[in-house]
Amino acid sequence: MSGFISKLPLTARLLILRQFLWGAAFYGVYVLLTKYFLNELNYSEADTIMVLGAFGAVGPVFSAVGGFVADRYIGAFRAVYIGYTIYAVGFLMLGIGASTASIPLSLMSIAVICYARGLSATCPTVLLGNSFPDDQRDDFQKGLTFNYSINNFGSFLAHYLFPFFVAYIAYQGNFYISFALMCCNVLMFWIFRRQLTAVGNDFDQRPVRKTVWVLFALGSVAMLGVVFWIFSNLDEGKNLLYALGVCAILYFISCIFKASTAYKYRMGCVLIMLFIMICFYFYYGQMMTSMNIYAINLMGDRLLGIIPILPEANSAFNPLWCFVLGAPVIFAYSWLEKKGFNPTIPTKFAAAFVFTAIAFGLLALSTQFVDENSKISADWIMMVHFFQAIAELIVGALGVGFILEMVPKTLSAFAMGLRAVTLSLSGILAAVISTKIALPKDIELTEEIVNSVYTGYFTKLALAALVMAVVTFMLSKVIARLVAKGKAIEQAEGTAGLTEASV
Repeated sequence: MSGFISKLPLTARLLILRQFLWGAAFYGVYVLLTKYFLNELNYSEADTIMVLGAFGAVGPVFSAVGGFVADRYIGAFRAVYIGYTIYAVGFLMLGIGASTASIPLSLMSIAVICYARGLSATCPTVLLGNSFPDDQRDDFQKGLTFNYSINNFGSFLAHYLFPFFVAYIAYQGNFYISFALMCCNVLMFWIFRRQLTAVGNDFDQRPVRKTVWVLFALGSVAMLGVVFWIFSNLDEGKNLLYALGVCAILYFISCIFKASTAYKYRMGCVLIMLFIMICFYFYYGQMMTSMNIYAINLMGDRLLGIIPILPEANSAFNPLWCFVLGAPVIFAYSWLEKKGFNPTIPTKFAAAFVFTAIAFGLLALSTQFVDENSKISADWIMMVHFFQAIAELIVGALGVGFILEMVPKTLSAFAMGLRAVTLSLSGILAAVISTKIALPKDIELTEEIVNSVYTGYFTKLALAALVMAVVTFMLSKVIARLVAKGKAIEQAEGTAGLTEASV
């Protein structure tokens, strides 16, 4: 692994360090929000699930807009630099809001954070992709997996440690730590701005007109207002998120009609993959909604009988396994290639659904092992996250690479936004469905309640994942034919690349 890291371009290493800092800052806040809204702001379980679902969904759905703005107006580097500055402001505001238990300021703070995520989320992958020459695309795919693994290392540290810090520095202290981490990212982007600008898109290489900046500022204020309204009116806000996601997909479809013939086939593959990813990320959304509430209510405070862990830190298992399994997954890909077995990315996605089915099957099984203290062992949650992390590593890294390879460069940031839109649509859907298992506050959890509320719910999710594994495998055959057709057209035209001017 050290040899692989040494071969990475400087900008790639900077961007991977950025991913670590961002992962620690963002997920350090994310892991605390459930208990913060339940205990400090006195929200109900159902309302807290919806807030967490919206928090996970708003940024991704707006990232399609952020990607469009980066592609067409301000550039990828500027989008990240500005976005991370706004992130820092949001974390600072959240810390101030937590110190006074202010609901309006807390909601405005997470609205600012979601806006920052929407503006900046897609562009780091674009910058990372541009850091690798065209003859190092295999290294780029491995770099994506390594980048994803490093992100999860930072996320794990924050998930595990931040809940313990609450006893010493309260919620606001943790939010200020996230503010400091994001300031480090902003400083790094300013110090290495020339190198990072060089791997940006065309708009990073030229000045931005004043009228564009004025329109950008006005649009930002408008978007912040919309995001704040969503968090303040979650019942109506979720419908707006659905509409925005559908509009982004419809815009992509319109781009397919304008593309060259070969790209039409490739972008059609992306459209199918978006459906598959929406279905998969529905399960990802369950981790911070139903699975999180289940663990907070029932998980014990000892891992392997000796390691202390707080129930709200249960989601730390996900980034831990993603980090630990990152290198083995890269090795597995290389080993399979040497053996002459190289399944397509959609086929690997079908395997990911099988791992997800195992994960939620184990979660359903865990409900049968509640002890006399109305708790389940933390080991069950750790095993569940092991299988889900394998699935996530497959989909998270390979999905990004597949989309980037299938779309014109002029749509690269927007296409990354579409990937995030799948996160948003599935995340808010996961939150809405997860409210079905929300319980009243201070209810006594009996064996009958656990079986009636949780067992059937997780069993149905496991069976649905198995069905999606079969559906995805069949769709992988369709995608393979479309990709082959696009390549055949490209070769028939006798071109080394595909024209992008019409998109």
